[in-house]
Amino acid sequence: MTAQKFRRVGVPGLLFALTLLFTMIIGVQYHVSFHDVSLPAGQGFWEFLWRRPAAWLWGLSYSLPLLGILLVHEMGHFLACRRHGIEATLPHFLPAPTLIGTFGAFIKIRSPFSSKKALFDVGLAGPLAGFLAALPVIALGISRSRLVEQGMLEGGLTLGEPLLFTLLVRFFIGEVPAGRELLVHPMAFAGWFGLLATAFNLFPIGQLDGGHILYSLLGRKKAFYAGIAAVLVLLLLGVVFWQGWLLWALLATLIGLRHPPIFEEERLDPGRRALAFAALLVFIFSFTPAPLAVAP
Repeated sequence: MTAQKFRRVGVPGLLFALTLLFTMIIGVQYHVSFHDVSLPAGQGFWEFLWRRPAAWLWGLSYSLPLLGILLVHEMGHFLACRRHGIEATLPHFLPAPTLIGTFGAFIKIRSPFSSKKALFDVGLAGPLAGFLAALPVIALGISRSRLVEQGMLEGGLTLGEPLLFTLLVRFFIGEVPAGRELLVHPMAFAGWFGLLATAFNLFPIGQLDGGHILYSLLGRKKAFYAGIAAVLVLLLLGVVFWQGWLLWALLATLIGLRHPPIFEEERLDPGRRALAFAALLVFIFSFTPAPLAVAP
């Protein structure tokens, strides 16, 4: 394999394999917790996996849906780039030793955007595709979730519920009775993270998806000021609701608040301007101000 081919195919493939490994490990832990699996006496988690390698497959109920949502999101961008003749890399996944197992995925766009239409299409395609992919994952995951006695989740994670998550819980579970809590299936957690990643990417900052969309609607200067305001909102959310937003604010700032200029500054057609409303709806249904907390 040549160096160029390794960068084009080998690096994304290696990163995907590592991310699959990390998310499978996390998935096994969520499976053990959800199904209340007792490890053999005297065995720690890693020894258990070593002695029972088939248990690695438990992690797939979390890992595959999560990576599938992220892949669909990035392929939405990739195919939109191909449609407009924009050079872009294959999706690069980011493995991470976190409670999720990944920092997400991205594609690197190697050629400039030729027009606002191209910028809008690339910006919208990812979150819209990822959101649609997350819908059946969350629905199936919630349908397999179960109610437990209140207090059983002591020390576990409490998920903030985006509007879509809340509506699907009402549909499949109904009103959670007093004294009970919902223990979500690993698949539902994978879909939940897909929504969180979608909401973050739709913040109108720099080269995030929302930044692409807003630039195509308002122009470079107004989009830049909107990005500054969005970072301030993230900082406020980090102080008031969830400290993780502070990290997101830092990442968004490092990615860059200024969007590179494009060749054609034409006005978007009415159809695309109407589709911008779809992006807003996706954000509303995906966002939650306090995504994670530790159960008391």
